Amino acid sequence: MASRIRQNYHEESEALINKQINMEFYASYVYLSMSSWFARDEQALHGFAGYFKKASDEERDHGVKLMGYQAKRGGKVVFQNIDKPSTMEWGTPLQAMEAALDLEKSVNQSLLDLHKAAGDKGDAHLCDFLESHYLDEQVEGIKEISDMITKIKRAGDGLGVHLLDKEMS
Repeated sequence: MASRIRQNYHEESEALINKQINMEFYASYVYLSMSSWFARDEQALHGFAGYFKKASDEERDHGVKLMGYQAKRGGKVVFQNIDKPSTMEWGTPLQAMEAALDLEKSVNQSLLDLHKAAGDKGDAHLCDFLESHYLDEQVEGIKEISDMITKIKRAGDGLGVHLLDKEMS
């Protein structure tokens, strides 16, 4: 049965939002894996663990917000399998942050593709929703991770990473 509230909401946009929901939950899963890695006793970098736990929570919240948007527009949420992270051992904080930067850029590109598709279909509401709730936050997140990579490289291993970890706590 078609939704009574559906208006100017293209099936392609609905499908891309479902894809984005999956991507947000995947990113949450990856960040949760990173958090778990840095909380282990052989890592004992609790500032990094907390940072990635917070990132996981934010990505999950993004997915939930998109689910609400689907309902608001008369779409249907269709869950897909969430891939497991590519690894459970993330190496050094620098390696994890570089992986996080790649992940955030991938999430951002997916959002940009969704925005373009919505614009091509004349869906101003979806474009505004993405601009108001996602796009700026993604750019800020990418910058934050890039800054953290610079700080880690500048600080160096050992005591430098330890001090950064304490700063993040």
